[in-house]
Amino acid sequence: MNNFQNNLILSALPEREYQRFSAYLEPVQLPLNKILFQSNQQGELFYFPTQGVVSLVSVLDGSSTTEIGLIGREGMVGTLRFLGKGTSNSQSIVQSPGWAMGVEVDALQAEYDRGEMLQKLMLRYALKLFNQVSQCSACNNHHTVQQRIARWLLMLDDRSDQTTLFMTQQLLARMLGVRRTGVTEIAKEFQRQGIIDYRRGKIEILDRQALETIACECYQVVKDWSSV
Repeated sequence: MNNFQNNLILSALPEREYQRFSAYLEPVQLPLNKILFQSNQQGELFYFPTQGVVSLVSVLDGSSTTEIGLIGREGMVGTLRFLGKGTSNSQSIVQSPGWAMGVEVDALQAEYDRGEMLQKLMLRYALKLFNQVSQCSACNNHHTVQQRIARWLLMLDDRSDQTTLFMTQQLLARMLGVRRTGVTEIAKEFQRQGIIDYRRGKIEILDRQALETIACECYQVVKDWSSV
């Protein structure tokens, strides 16, 4: 699955531009829970996911966490760090295992400075990612846990090429910044209604339409921004 064409930014490059840039790309495995960027860490290697999903997580007091965004094959991990040439206060952690094409910062900078299609695509994606983070942050403050779980499952499913999502209730609670007991009750209710099948850390969405009905308006807003 580590085909560059699975990443929507790389696959949108003209053939000549991709052939030049591809000399600096290398396949990188993304194991579950691997931290690609710590908060306030400068990046040396940046990632174009071809399979799997990476979460952007806000870390408070060294322990409290809340997910503020998801990155899949539609984007790049490290966009905001690269464009700002600095650090970010969010952590990037692999939420769903897979693969990416990795590139060192100097090679990425050289191609970006050419001002061709890669630059345009990265700027366009950066705006979409910023909008997603802003919307998710507002969602975390104003909508119910049930709505947020539905929205989060839909966003993860949109970025996954697998029918089964690997997710423990503990990790889901950590991502949403809520108590595990609340997540457990909602997961059981979703399962009772036939919306999901949840067993041993594996979630299968059985009724997307029902989830979309439960989710707040944030899901549709974020979905509209997700494509390149």
